[in-house]
Amino acid sequence: MPKAGRTYGPRIPAPNYAQIGKDAERQALKELGLDRPEDAVHARPEDLIVKAGDILAQADAEVALHIDERDQALAHLWFYEQRLGLAKTVGLGNMGYRQALATMMFGSKEHVHDLPTGSGEELAQAAEAAGIERVENAEQKLLKSAQVVHAARARRDIALRFMQEAVFALSQAPYNWTPEKIAEHAGVDRKLIYKRRAAARRRHGL
Repeated sequence: MPKAGRTYGPRIPAPNYAQIGKDAERQALKELGLDRPEDAVHARPEDLIVKAGDILAQADAEVALHIDERDQALAHLWFYEQRLGLAKTVGLGNMGYRQALATMMFGSKEHVHDLPTGSGEELAQAAEAAGIERVENAEQKLLKSAQVVHAARARRDIALRFMQEAVFALSQAPYNWTPEKIAEHAGVDRKLIYKRRAAARRRHGL
């Protein structure tokens, strides 16, 4: 909600994150060797899980590379320029974008309710005291990095979905692979395989 005592900058039009997500999902399916999600039933699980692991690694690397720039630009626009509608601009829900701001200011998203309020000058002073740097061309940097992060996370979600089913198939006959063997084959941490196997078992009522 707009607050008295603040002069707001213009809203930044939000990218079409729904379309970005759809395009990223199609890309992930292509990388998995699938034309449609239902084609996974004909894929070899030992091949599918390797491809899913590769997508996870790539997506995680993209997020790691761009999320700091996204959040730094977001913090600049919120604290120093007081732009409205930043949650939509960055492709997050209201709580998600406030958690990103809290992480920038306090080092933890748990402090979301401690974000300062007040006039624009007071917000800027609080940001400076917290060591939040000003960002040149923040609007352009936010739009670019937010889209990369959103697309990477969409690809990651698809990869996890198919990894889950591949883990379940490899855990059953005729494979009967252990989580450790699956993790080694896929090139991922075994904790991830345990989580995916547990989720798959729940989905199958086991």
